[in-house]
Amino acid sequence: MPDFFKKFLKISALITSIFLIPWISWAHERNIRVGIVPQADSFVFVPRGHYQVIDFLGHQKNLVDGKTYAVKPSAKLLLLGTWTLPAQAWLRSQDSNAALWIGGRRYPGSFLILLNSNKTVTGIEILGMETYLLGVVGHEMDASWPLEALKAQAVMARTFAYFQLEKYHTHGYDLSDDAGSQMYGGVDRTPKNITLAVRETKGEVLGYKGKLLSVYYHSCCGGHTADAGWVWGFKRTPKPLRGVSDPYCKISPYYRWKVFFRTDEIKAALENRHLIGGALKFFRLGSEKYDYIKIFKARIGNTPIVVDANRFRLALGASSLKSVRIFRMKKEGNGVEFDGGGSGHGVGLCQWGARGQAVLGRSYEKILKFYFPGSVLSVVE
Repeated sequence: MPDFFKKFLKISALITSIFLIPWISWAHERNIRVGIVPQADSFVFVPRGHYQVIDFLGHQKNLVDGKTYAVKPSAKLLLLGTWTLPAQAWLRSQDSNAALWIGGRRYPGSFLILLNSNKTVTGIEILGMETYLLGVVGHEMDASWPLEALKAQAVMARTFAYFQLEKYHTHGYDLSDDAGSQMYGGVDRTPKNITLAVRETKGEVLGYKGKLLSVYYHSCCGGHTADAGWVWGFKRTPKPLRGVSDPYCKISPYYRWKVFFRTDEIKAALENRHLIGGALKFFRLGSEKYDYIKIFKARIGNTPIVVDANRFRLALGASSLKSVRIFRMKKEGNGVEFDGGGSGHGVGLCQWGARGQAVLGRSYEKILKFYFPGSVLSVVE
């Protein structure tokens, strides 16, 4: 990579030790904890391959390959099938191909079951970072897209995961398996392109000024990525997150859009579940940067209202109002038509733009440097 020098980045201080239990020995690959079943009344799983159940006293029992097991709380104990166990139990895989099936998804490696104080149970998969990415990249980007775009996504997902470790530490795990962290769907029959994207970027993350960079990505920016500080109110926005003009995502079906909302829908979103008497008197766009709206201003009856744009978007439905990059609003009949562009929060890597650049033959290193100017592609030691 002659135009994008890779450095080694030490991030050990950012990486928490796994929920350590004395009798567990870890492989050299960095392991992470993913909350697969968070605080459920119960859940069921099917082991495929050889698994052992081990409690914190070291007692061991073998699971039957292909049998369905139910996990549920019982007073201050765990019930696993017909067995009574202490408040935490370890499901340790005994062969490399072993996996647990939960809700139709395959989770390789080992599992931790916790009894929570509110009498629910939590299931946590513990696996290596690179294996985890095999179950993330294809859920965040279409596996049929060009390899260089997928490699850029792999670096994004890895950097994001390392930066977010311990986000859910009070729940006993590092990351969730949904949009609270990144979409993770287990690992089963990973497409070749996804495997290559993860393998060919092994250990690579984005750094800035010697530290791991807090990265973000979204579907489509609509022509310009957003300034992270503007969107989320950061006091200081590092150079890589200030936004760039992006001509590459014009191929996206979300590049430009129009959507109509009835007045009553807008009023309900503005009220944000707080009832305010009166009719919607006016409704205007507030301050903006790169056409990303920060606030909406309105008056309902005699009450003036200022609403955060992202909250307003979520109240209307993020799949309906695809972004807050809004060029204009127009009164139409009994509602308002929005003209906008892009899909998502707009910060960081534009996935459709990455696809557009990859189609033109640009490498993933150049794609990352484009969206995060001043950043350095680094390798985790």
